[in-house]
Amino acid sequence: MSSLKRSLALCLTAATVTTAVVAGCGTHTNSPAPLAANEGGWAAVAFSTPTENKPVVVHYKDADTLTQLVNAGVDVWSVDRHAHKAKVVLNATQGSVARKLGMKVDLMTAREATMSVDKGYRTYEQVAARLQELATSNPQIATLVDIGDSWEKTQGRANRDLLALHITGKGAKGTKPVVTFVGGTHAREIATPEMMLMECEKLVTQYGKDAEVTTAVDTRDIWIVPMVNPDGHAHAMKGQSWRKNTNDKDGGHSGPGIDLNRNYGAFWGVNGDSGNPDSDVFRGPKPFSEPETQAIQKLTTEHVPSVYMTFHSFSNSVMWPWDHTHDINPDGRMKIMGEAMAKFSGYDPYQGSEMYLNGGDDEEWVFQNLHSAAFTIEIGTWGDGFMPPYSKIAQFWKENSQMMSYALKVADKPGR
Repeated sequence: MSSLKRSLALCLTAATVTTAVVAGCGTHTNSPAPLAANEGGWAAVAFSTPTENKPVVVHYKDADTLTQLVNAGVDVWSVDRHAHKAKVVLNATQGSVARKLGMKVDLMTAREATMSVDKGYRTYEQVAARLQELATSNPQIATLVDIGDSWEKTQGRANRDLLALHITGKGAKGTKPVVTFVGGTHAREIATPEMMLMECEKLVTQYGKDAEVTTAVDTRDIWIVPMVNPDGHAHAMKGQSWRKNTNDKDGGHSGPGIDLNRNYGAFWGVNGDSGNPDSDVFRGPKPFSEPETQAIQKLTTEHVPSVYMTFHSFSNSVMWPWDHTHDINPDGRMKIMGEAMAKFSGYDPYQGSEMYLNGGDDEEWVFQNLHSAAFTIEIGTWGDGFMPPYSKIAQFWKENSQMMSYALKVADKPGR
């Protein structure tokens, strides 16, 4: 959902707390300023420079008010829509906007703002290697497919492909309902590639052993993309809080990159993003300007999903279109399926616009253009952050695996 580009350094009164590795889903150029531990309100938020960033909790009136703050280029980390509060990162200009909108503010604690990479989280190279192992050892049902290049690969700076594991068993290909799971769009949301890889392992290794898995693989055409943003993920794993991809030609200087989840062609530039290249929610120079979003566009157009699920963090939510407007989605499948998945996971189900308005994301593009049942899943609670301890992965998997199993079961008739 949001971002910060270098290691977060927070001062707790006289003591300094420094992150070993920062996680995230966005890019922020400057480290947050030292914050006093027990101070609250705007009096405690004094920006020493216009570009200084501070992690805070804002208390807002409604989704439209929060949208106005996002339109100022603000990086939103997490939203508690029932309590009308959000974890965000503000600079001085954005702070002025928040004050004019009548928002109250509290400084995040050092614990809330500090993020470090636990052992266990896998790098792009480790994910790619494991996908190759699964495909090589189970060629009858699994194929590793290169669906496109990362931005850095297009520039000759790195050798990272966007990889998908295509899983399907008996039955004629092309006649089965397609189900697509996607993770790692926002770099610092490092739990999401783990969920995708665990689903790959479950489907491939349990085929022929587990009746439910075997039925799903034999009767569905499954595409799993663990990491849409491998360049950004590499930065996050090195200790930078990074949301966007790494396009430093179009994507600014103080905060390089394009927010891939604002770069899709549906309702691009309508709201909930920024035209400022340095913003963490910069939408890019035009729709589908980035090779990563082009790859997902091509994959889903050639293999149109019956059900499409994209995974982010962190707000424990199941969301469906519309995201760009408060108009109620007329497709009854969305609410039925969203609420069903929420029962499996315990997450909060709602139309995406109830969080705040935004355009240009993958879920809405897939729904609008391909008429798929499309959902955004936000993994993790308000307190989990972008890089929770790896020990939380087992809990996340229990919550999310059931939702993915449900999607596979109903793919022949979503919403039944």
